[in-house]
Amino acid sequence: MRQCLSAVGEVAEFANIRKQLEVFEDRLDSMVQPRLTDALSNHKVEVAQDLRGILIRIGRFKSLEAHYTKVHLNPIRLLWEDFDSKQRTNKLASEKNEVERLSNSDDFQSSLPTISFSSWLPSFYDELQLYLEQEWKWEQVII
Repeated sequence: MRQCLSAVGEVAEFANIRKQLEVFEDRLDSMVQPRLTDALSNHKVEVAQDLRGILIRIGRFKSLEAHYTKVHLNPIRLLWEDFDSKQRTNKLASEKNEVERLSNSDDFQSSLPTISFSSWLPSFYDELQLYLEQEWKWEQVII
């Protein structure tokens, strides 16, 4: 459609058509996004390939890239936040043990290990690498 519009140049009759085409492409892009989210999140190969084809045909590859990135940043963010959640869990358990120790007046010492960031980081990288390798293999199928 864009090629046809570029062929007619700046003919007055077609001046508004470019704007309408862009509005239709925006609407189609927004209609594709929820299905694309589902397809990317649940590794639905055929659906993802079809939606990819639609976005590429209307010149929205950047939209596809941005959406793919958006969908896959959340699992990576959760991996990163795992350190904080483990720290909070250990802190709460430690506080609970401290309260129990004070109420029992025993000399019970908390034996919960505190995870240092430097010891946790290699496991984060291992999990991240595994996730990225799996996604790379899947992405090669749909692209």
